[in-house]
Amino acid sequence: MEKINQKSLENCLITAKSCGVLQEQVKQLVGNSYIPLPWQWEFHAAAREADIDGGPVDIGLGGARGPGKSHAVLSQAALDDCMRVKNLKGLFLRQTGIAAKESFNDLVLKVLHGKVSYKKAGNILTLVDTNSKIILGGFKDERDIDKYIGIEYDFIIVEELNQITEDKYTKLRGSLRTSKPNWRPRMYTSFNPGGIGHSFIKRRYIIPQREGNKKDVRFVGSNYKSNPYLNKEYIDYLESLTGALGRAWREGDWDLFAGAAFEELDSIHIVKPFRLPDNTRFIAGYDYGYSHPFGWILIAITPDKKVYIVDYLHKNKKRPDEHGAMILDKIDKWELDHLYVYAGTDIWSNSDGRSTKWEQLTESVGKKATFVRAYTGREDGVAEIRKVIAWRNTQKGEPQLRFFENTVPVYEQLREMQFNEKKLEDVIKVNANEKGLGGDDLYDAFRYGVMARLYPNNPPKKEIKTNTGAELMKMVELSKGLHL
Repeated sequence: MEKINQKSLENCLITAKSCGVLQEQVKQLVGNSYIPLPWQWEFHAAAREADIDGGPVDIGLGGARGPGKSHAVLSQAALDDCMRVKNLKGLFLRQTGIAAKESFNDLVLKVLHGKVSYKKAGNILTLVDTNSKIILGGFKDERDIDKYIGIEYDFIIVEELNQITEDKYTKLRGSLRTSKPNWRPRMYTSFNPGGIGHSFIKRRYIIPQREGNKKDVRFVGSNYKSNPYLNKEYIDYLESLTGALGRAWREGDWDLFAGAAFEELDSIHIVKPFRLPDNTRFIAGYDYGYSHPFGWILIAITPDKKVYIVDYLHKNKKRPDEHGAMILDKIDKWELDHLYVYAGTDIWSNSDGRSTKWEQLTESVGKKATFVRAYTGREDGVAEIRKVIAWRNTQKGEPQLRFFENTVPVYEQLREMQFNEKKLEDVIKVNANEKGLGGDDLYDAFRYGVMARLYPNNPPKKEIKTNTGAELMKMVELSKGLHL
């Protein structure tokens, strides 16, 4: 990858020193004919900090395409970690297609050939001098990762982390264990904006780095300009890309990224709360959850048909009756006489023979709210959301729907929803983590509420039990209809 000359070597050593790289590590890497780029030295320094109690144990390399992330992570693992600690066992996962074997072979040759003694048998890469091993694993989708979970590894490398869910990532981290006294287990990851894991990566790596909160997680950013060895054709390709895709792939923009399902969402959609006009109509959307959060969205529709998201609830580990109590508090706060709440069909299920969630919710809210079966068509929901948030190239140049500032978390969850590559008119289903963070529960509640403007279904009819007065009255009503 790099050509070694006196000038590049001098610049390399100066950069290494400025990044706080240990002299011993410099000798280990440069001595094996590897000349890291400036941003790569920052990563390598963080990897050695992982040796120290309190140092980072999860180091992410991210941003744009083309800076040399794959080269950096394999160099750190094979030329440094595995050469100074005997009998390490690591896992290197990367997303691959049909040419998985060739993909790994090319990378191994580029990083290791002529530098250290190694053997590659099947998917096992062995560093001869220390007997440390790296298992090379490919995954086409996150289901392929299950076969690696539960096995003990001293370190794990995951490329394209943005292509797996937080749940899989968390389970992989559970496989980091060691019996070696001179080693702290660690994870090296690389990723780009977008993909199914975008939200949790932003929350775990990007935001703490922005806030200066490093602790046990570290993020090292870079872009294609950080790699002087990229070929001109690839640079021309990246610079030709326009819009969100261009900004994501060139600059690693985590706030406007390729794959966003609702690209028109912008600051124009957020407004300070204000007194709504008389005759404003209120409806709500509700998505049930216990381990993952329930979501509830209050929507105001003004007489001029503008739509405002004015309040929300988002909690996990709460029972349906507790949901109802919180919703009732919101109804009272907004001084509403009655509220129709449009919910997913799961609250009417009683497969376990116990009272339904709908019954528990209804008992809790009393006459202040009625739960209605929402229109749950996912693709129609996506299309309608795009319609009400649209503002570019429209007649008025402004969206029909806006968010009060106190509902920004709803806005942010919508903004992070991703295209479903297997079903382009839908978004990717995302579950919250074990702490109730992330997920798409607010999105689903929002979608139900927005669609209720078009499909205001009638409240479900209460089931009439047999051998009761209600059944007799129903028979009388039917007889009148037959003119008996």
